[in-house]
Amino acid sequence: IMIEAWRTALAAEVHSMPAIDAAYGPAARLHLLDAYGWQLLACQRVTQIPDAPPRSAKLLPEVASGIALSPEVREMSSMEDNGWLAELMLPIRPGLRAGGPQNLLAVSSGHFDSVKAADIYRNLEALIDRVADAIDES
Repeated sequence: IMIEAWRTALAAEVHSMPAIDAAYGPAARLHLLDAYGWQLLACQRVTQIPDAPPRSAKLLPEVASGIALSPEVREMSSMEDNGWLAELMLPIRPGLRAGGPQNLLAVSSGHFDSVKAADIYRNLEALIDRVADAIDES
């Protein structure tokens, strides 16, 4: 919903792209991080649910002595170091980013925009589906 609203706001062209990205980007990122954190808890089969989900495998609650991290959590932990999960983990710089050239078809940047958010959402959804199947089978 957040990413759809973000794209709608961009299409309306009422405000500048940097202002819309600054308004929606942090909230969309936090929603994605929360979804990821809840999945981490499910993969580790945590029974004492915290008030807020961890936003990294490193922040998972301690497990009882002798209980190892699940294979799914180990995999996700390694994915946090590079690729789309690493991009999700990066904090968003406060303020408005400088506008770039608008006539380029593809621009590579470290900026968290609606396109990057949608890509991360798709990857996260696929990861959740895959590890949910593994949890169900165990």
